[in-house]
Amino acid sequence: MKLLLKFLAMAILVLIVACSTEPISNDLAPDEIRASEKSSVDIINPILGEVTGTSTLHRSKSGLTVNYKTTGLAPGYAYTIWWVIWNNPEKCEVPGECTDSDFANAEAVGVEVLYAAGHVVGNSGKGNFSGHLNTDDDSASINPLFGLPPAGGLHSGKTFSAEVHLVLRSHGPKIPGMVSEQINSYEGGCLDPFAIAPFTEIPDEVGECGDIEFAIHPPSN
Repeated sequence: MKLLLKFLAMAILVLIVACSTEPISNDLAPDEIRASEKSSVDIINPILGEVTGTSTLHRSKSGLTVNYKTTGLAPGYAYTIWWVIWNNPEKCEVPGECTDSDFANAEAVGVEVLYAAGHVVGNSGKGNFSGHLNTDDDSASINPLFGLPPAGGLHSGKTFSAEVHLVLRSHGPKIPGMVSEQINSYEGGCLDPFAIAPFTEIPDEVGECGDIEFAIHPPSN
């Protein structure tokens, strides 16, 4: 009899829990479900037509962290890495495959260009750059330099669904007294920051600057 009462009590408890528990919502955005995620993609030098390294991106609810490892750089030259964040890649001309042409629709795609990291490369010619970007932080943005409207940085709730590009920029040989500017700004050490079109030529003289490599991390859906 006691055993029967015990089973009845257990059955009633299970029934109460089942009736009082709300169903799990399936309407949560991916960023609200996942804690973190890592992806690695090739780094491309389109000027040489070569894969030069690997970009590893860590995504979390609070932001992004990148480790950009590349090779074949010029020893003693200054380089910077730049985030290009597409908050709404589904609104690019080819959804989920944003390109420079989508800058024309900057407000809709929510694009932001921001500083990530920079340093002078040593004798090995290897570059190892690391940077972190918090959500809703646009303090390192250079959108005004390109005539782009502010996008508010990487939007909260977009850390997994944003398309993330990394661009490596050469600032030429290090210039005494200007190294800090060369490795911390887009225009540092450049006589004309836009003289060399992106991905067309590798700068090799003092005062020459140009974007020479990129890595593309597609949206993580």
